[in-house]
Amino acid sequence: MKCFTFSDKDNFNFSSQAIWEMVLNVKQWPRLWKQVIDVEIQTKGDIHENSKIDCYFTLFHLMHLHFHIQLISLQKPKYASFSIGGDFSGTGRWILREKDQLTHSTLYLRLQTHHNFLKFIAYLPLGERLIQYSHRRVMLEGKKMIIKKLQDD
Repeated sequence: MKCFTFSDKDNFNFSSQAIWEMVLNVKQWPRLWKQVIDVEIQTKGDIHENSKIDCYFTLFHLMHLHFHIQLISLQKPKYASFSIGGDFSGTGRWILREKDQLTHSTLYLRLQTHHNFLKFIAYLPLGERLIQYSHRRVMLEGKKMIIKKLQDD
């Protein structure tokens, strides 16, 4: 099975605390990303280590994907690590570094897909590029929505 590595680096003119709180407010994900159809938190209380989040997602407006995120480590507001299962499986890390009124955000994902259509796309000559492009597009949309929401607050 083909494995994909994603590395997304972005900068925000907001504090790491503000970015952290926005992204870890999981119930807002459908408002931040139009690809996120629904999110369900499987654990009680606020997001914490061992929280499990079910996510229903649409890709290319053609297919629906289901995956869950299990938080492994949280070091507020700087670091999160997690595992992913479902239509995607793998691991991820999110690192926030604040310096000179600027927050540097880095997301690392190492994933495999279990979705038959995505597996087919992955083996096409330009399939890997298409998947990388789609992922980056989703992340940029999220960044725009995070910035818009924080500017409005």
